[in-house]
Amino acid sequence: MTVKTLVPDRRAALKAKHRQAILDAADALIAERGAPRFSVDELAERADVSRRTVFNHFSSLDEVVMTACTRVLTGAVDEFRAATAATPVGDGSRASLFAEIIQAMQGIDLPAVVSYLWGVLGDDGGDPRSHSLIQDVFTRVTEQLSIEMAERSPATDPLEAEVLVSSLMNGIAVVARHWITRTGAVVDADSRDVWADLLDRVTTSIRAGYGPPPAGARTPAVDAAPSAAETPAAAETPAAGPTEPDPTTP
Repeated sequence: MTVKTLVPDRRAALKAKHRQAILDAADALIAERGAPRFSVDELAERADVSRRTVFNHFSSLDEVVMTACTRVLTGAVDEFRAATAATPVGDGSRASLFAEIIQAMQGIDLPAVVSYLWGVLGDDGGDPRSHSLIQDVFTRVTEQLSIEMAERSPATDPLEAEVLVSSLMNGIAVVARHWITRTGAVVDADSRDVWADLLDRVTTSIRAGYGPPPAGARTPAVDAAPSAAETPAAAETPAAGPTEPDPTTP
């Protein structure tokens, strides 16, 4: 091995070390203060790097926070990977892949992850961008997860795998928004039940799609429609009978 190959390796290792130190420092400051309330100078001091080094790795303080949040979700995704690895591979169909993903997703403690993200990004609910930021965190892991699922099921079209994973991740982001609204992002037995119900409803919608129902299927709208005899107009209008002769008619 030549000196020329050693120098880039050393530089790459140092860059990775600094990036890790910055993110670890952000995690520590968020944990201490309960929110990302710190300056770039405070972050640099905690990470034992210069202010310039922080901006060599991240475009802004917001980018540092988003990356730190993504790491938290990535930890949950690692649980997902372990769960899918332990799940037997199906026949490679979209339906089979969908079932495998849902089974693995249900084993992840996503309410705790979303609660943490809301604590960091929620801004006490005052910032309308809060829910969008959480969705961005989910979007960040979609591409890699799509690649892994395609590799797990080679018979599945990579495009279909990505569409499926994207639909699920976007669906989970929607679940997170409704769950936060209903529970305040407090994690307890009741809120976990709410999460399970919302996740089941969303995954059922994704699985079923939005095409027309099969021929002969009864829809809720049809079932709920009153018959003509049950409408108020029908009930108030007397039935037609024989017409009485007009006494003025000769």
